[in-house]
This record gives sequence, C-alpha cells and structure tokens, in this order.
Amino acid sequence: MIALLRAMDVPARLTSVYAPGLNPMDFHAVAEALVDDAWHVVDATALAPRQALVRIATGRDAADTSFLTVIGGLVNLSSLEVSAVVDELPRDDVRQLVELR
Repeated sequence: MIALLRAMDVPARLTSVYAPGLNPMDFHAVAEALVDDAWHVVDATALAPRQALVRIATGRDAADTSFLTVIGGLVNLSSLEVSAVVDELPRDDVRQLVELR
C-alpha cells in the first residue's frame, strides 16, 4: 500500500498500531497517507475499525516501527501481555477519511 501511494506521489508512512476489534486483538500495521495536510489511515485489510486504532510507532517502513528489535546477542521472550478495554467499537465507513490520534 505504501509503495502504491508513493508511486502516485502521495506521501505515505507505515504505522504500527494496537487494533481493538481485530480478532484476536493484536498488533497491526497500517499505512498513513498525507491528504490535505493531514495524515489519514489506510488499512487494506479493513479487519478493525480505524477509529479504534492506537498508534504505537510511525516511520518510513517496518525497520522504523518494529515491535521488538534485538541488536546482537540472543533474546528469549517468554511472554508479552497487552490489555485493552473497549466499550463499543465504532462502525468504520471506509469512504470516510480517518486520522489516528
């Protein structure tokens, strides 16, 4: 998605997000496109409502937004837990522009 946007001369970036509504709830990656001086979410999967996404990191590509980076040595990640409480998820109209907070 980012490559397609950039090929059309639309500034684009990768954003890693936490995605309430994704089943199971998990980390997710989306693109953001600069339209009318604002960054808008572009999620080709449409698996979670864009209004509920929570930004974790933003960068040029996956190297800038990795969820875990190891520089030298070994790492044994035994567990990771993220908790989120969502009252009611919004309905996502893919025709509307949405900005991440």
